[in-house]
Amino acid sequence: MNNRQQATEKITDFLKSENKILLLTGTYQYEKHKLVLQQIARSVLSPSSILFRANGMDNVSSFLGKSTTRFQTGTPYKLGNHKLFIDTINVGSWKRTYDEYDFAILYPIDSVLKMKNKEAILDDLCIHRHIGKIFIVSWTDHESDDYSWLDKYQLDDRVIFDAEEENPKYHARVLEHW
Repeated sequence: MNNRQQATEKITDFLKSENKILLLTGTYQYEKHKLVLQQIARSVLSPSSILFRANGMDNVSSFLGKSTTRFQTGTPYKLGNHKLFIDTINVGSWKRTYDEYDFAILYPIDSVLKMKNKEAILDDLCIHRHIGKIFIVSWTDHESDDYSWLDKYQLDDRVIFDAEEENPKYHARVLEHW
């Protein structure tokens, strides 16, 4: 099964490894990016910097479960003993973020898949910036989603996190929409 425990173990192993890029997919739409943030907070003891790159600033509050917080680019936010920075897949938001981070989370990759400049967004994270580990996280996977273009970035690991075990009805609904 592709459950929380298995996903947690694989993410933790990735954090301890020399690998750089992990693709996280599966049916647990609103939990995958949170699981990555939780594992960084739990597994990485020394203070680190995290770039969270979202599809839009208006979505960040709901993605991070902080509906009353109005996030801004270039501002550090506390995540345990880590600092979380925010930008978006919009190139204009990148000017207020740093060039070096310990971790980056791109969520949701679904939005990027549809864009003409999708490679520029990944080039920025994988080539132009200095980032220790990169998590590319999907929201909803479709059979038509083609992740093969990510191969040029030397994708190291792939983890699937499904809702099937914790919430079978939700899992079935997500699969129906595929």
